[in-house]
Amino acid sequence: MEHLPYPKDVASPGPGPVPFVCKENYDGGPFLTYPTRMKVSNPLGNGTEIVNTDINQVFPQPIATLEGFIQTWLFFGLLGEIFGDLFKPSQFVLPAASTHGSQTASKTDQLISRLKAWMTLGPQKVIDTSQLVSVVEKWMNRIEVSKDLGGEKRTQYEHVAACLHLTSTALQAVRPSVRSDFNPWIRLSIASIGELLTQAANSAYDIDFGKDNRCPGNWRHLCEQPQIFDQMKANGLCPSEIDRIRSSFLTVQTLNFLTWLKKEAPGMRHQHCTERMCRANHNNLGQYIAKHRHNTCQCTNFVVDVPETIRILSQGSLPLLRIVPGSTLNDIHVDVVEASPSLKYVALSHVWADGLGNPYSNSLPKCQLQLMYELARPFSEMEDDKDMLFWIDTLCCPVEPPEAKTMALNQMKVPYTGASHVLVLDSSLRGVESSALDPTEICLRIFTSGWMRRLWTLQEGALPHKLWFQFKDSVVELRQTWLKVIEIYSTEIGRRWLAQDITVLHRGLRHFFHPEEGDFVGVESVDHALQYRSVSVASDEPLLIGGLLNLDIAYILHGPEESRMQRLWSLMPSAPKGIPKNILFNRGSRLRQPGFRWAPASLLSSAGGRDGRLRSTDIHDNSGSLTPAGLQVRLAAIPLKMASAPKGSPKNPWNMFSKADENTILCRYGDGVWLQIWEKYNHAEKVDHDHDRASLRGILRSTSQSYKLLLATAFKLDGSHETSDGLLVHDDGDLDGVPKVISDMIVGVGTKQGIWGTLLEAAYRASRTLLDDDITTQYTDLAVEDEQVQKVHPGYAKLEPILAQKLFDLAEGIKDPQVLAAIQALNNRGTNTFVPVFTASAYLGCYCDFGLMLPKSSEWCVD
Repeated sequence: MEHLPYPKDVASPGPGPVPFVCKENYDGGPFLTYPTRMKVSNPLGNGTEIVNTDINQVFPQPIATLEGFIQTWLFFGLLGEIFGDLFKPSQFVLPAASTHGSQTASKTDQLISRLKAWMTLGPQKVIDTSQLVSVVEKWMNRIEVSKDLGGEKRTQYEHVAACLHLTSTALQAVRPSVRSDFNPWIRLSIASIGELLTQAANSAYDIDFGKDNRCPGNWRHLCEQPQIFDQMKANGLCPSEIDRIRSSFLTVQTLNFLTWLKKEAPGMRHQHCTERMCRANHNNLGQYIAKHRHNTCQCTNFVVDVPETIRILSQGSLPLLRIVPGSTLNDIHVDVVEASPSLKYVALSHVWADGLGNPYSNSLPKCQLQLMYELARPFSEMEDDKDMLFWIDTLCCPVEPPEAKTMALNQMKVPYTGASHVLVLDSSLRGVESSALDPTEICLRIFTSGWMRRLWTLQEGALPHKLWFQFKDSVVELRQTWLKVIEIYSTEIGRRWLAQDITVLHRGLRHFFHPEEGDFVGVESVDHALQYRSVSVASDEPLLIGGLLNLDIAYILHGPEESRMQRLWSLMPSAPKGIPKNILFNRGSRLRQPGFRWAPASLLSSAGGRDGRLRSTDIHDNSGSLTPAGLQVRLAAIPLKMASAPKGSPKNPWNMFSKADENTILCRYGDGVWLQIWEKYNHAEKVDHDHDRASLRGILRSTSQSYKLLLATAFKLDGSHETSDGLLVHDDGDLDGVPKVISDMIVGVGTKQGIWGTLLEAAYRASRTLLDDDITTQYTDLAVEDEQVQKVHPGYAKLEPILAQKLFDLAEGIKDPQVLAAIQALNNRGTNTFVPVFTASAYLGCYCDFGLMLPKSSEWCVD
């Protein structure tokens, strides 16, 4: 995969060569019909046949033959189809001993060892794509200079797009979840080429990617393979950072680049981290120790003039620091200076886990003060000011008394907006020399640093106009580096996707206080930005969110720390875009206070990154109104009610069958429209409500409540496949004529169509015949409603095998051809007991009836 961009120093063992596994040459015929010619399958039509057919029926076996077929078709066949005479297959195949891998990796002993291993284990030839970008550029130039006769270019583009779509579809059939034995690097190499050709085709044919793109929009999802993420972990990336990469980086180019990006202390700092939390940068303030520059240093701490700091803060001004060096380290001194418009200063932004914090006093080791003085030199030269001042939270925000700390917290935006420069100190960057790095690598190192994972650093990075990062050899200004990345995007097709990802990340950091025209930052933007960030003091979160949304920080600070989040949400109506109603569907814990039980207790705890972000609702009506009783919104809704069961029927009949999942339930409407509802919580994400320990079925079985399902997105009940997020609620009176409801559980909801809908309705109708059967009469005569009594009652033990036999007889008696075809389809998947099992569920009322869907204009007051 030599055409892909790589870091300067590739992590060990380096990217190995992609083996050449073709069993025969491509036949030179049309790409779209190659499988037909090979008598494998006809992949034409809508491009879904390959995915929806059993892999053993579509592709030949064994795995070596399958890999050879895929490479012949999707590598050589695709490039030959698109490039024509520009493609010389022999230029892309080299003897294993001659390949040079990536330009960087070829210089390492690890790659030589890897090549020897490849040669020993089998393939005598390898794929080499070092000339691919050059061929792409020639092809693009040929298209751009050619004349467009009668719309010929559009026809050509549509054909390229069709070839790429078929390539994507075929790769899905050998994705890791389907064929875990398929060589991951063969799959990745083809996906990366498909991604490159998507960008090249849209550029060459002058296609607006956002409006008229016909090529596959996402190739990275085809590369969700454990080998990549295992390599990242070995490189020293935190598991939560890896999960963030899976969520945030959209392209194969960036994914591959980060796979081989060597980070500090591989496998050491993050051994206790999880996919949700980076514990390496999480501080236990009760055991915090400020660090010296070197482990052997024993210099004393310098304590700043705290009374002077408090005096300046009480005047509404900002305390700054003038570091005065002495003849020895022990002679260093720091003066506290009041800020003024004429004074220039550098504000330091740092990760406390690196040792520059102090939760006990406003002091730091003198060696760290000496370091700050040295770090000031580049900025003193830039500003031609030898008296460059500093601001750092550890020394300028009083630890005590509480009222002084509150004054400092109330103006946490001021140091970064007023600074001439903001300098970021992060240990993972300070050990890397930037002078030899490409701008893309500099940016990606910044965006995957520990500094990017902390809560306060979001504001500290978003506020300043000049944001600098300290590397081992120099300081780097983010915006200037990003502008170089923009130039790469414009001039280098081989790195365009990489540059695009970096641009998205840069905008995500900077746009809070430097928005583009017409761009307003709201709660959704904050929710997105806080994913995978963490904070040591939980009560700091509402202060940061309030600052990002320009809310009244003084009001948030006024009162108990534990209720800051409630005060934040009470201010949200004045935030840009107000309170989005889709906040109701955000997973995670909720506030306990009545009137605010709809509100997230933390946006940091939004579950799971990719699943936890705010979902879209009606884009034209996404605002909610805050009332004393809750959040008033307009949403579509479905009334729900557990179906009734015959009197005396078994409460727990699952000795006959496997027990039904308590966290999912099926629902029926009208003449046979079926939905499935499922709980969306992980066990650690339960909300703090009355039902926080109950299952979905347990909640719905409560006969004392009337339930409804509020839908994030209204959908049609016409047999089409639809899904939505939902909020299960129960009635709680009304507020000025608006129904008031209490939220119980965040769920997913989707229609059941096709063979599933057919079988569900067949089983339901079969269950209706049992209502008139004598077994129902016998249960009614027993008249036992207590489950524990039923377990020991001889009458129930006697009826159990009779009921089971009747259920299987009903299934065997089905004659409808459509139902029989559906049963056969499921039997092939090992689910031949589905009909009798669901017939039992329907007979015993283990499903919901739902009423007519209420329109999306329906109003609700949700708590």
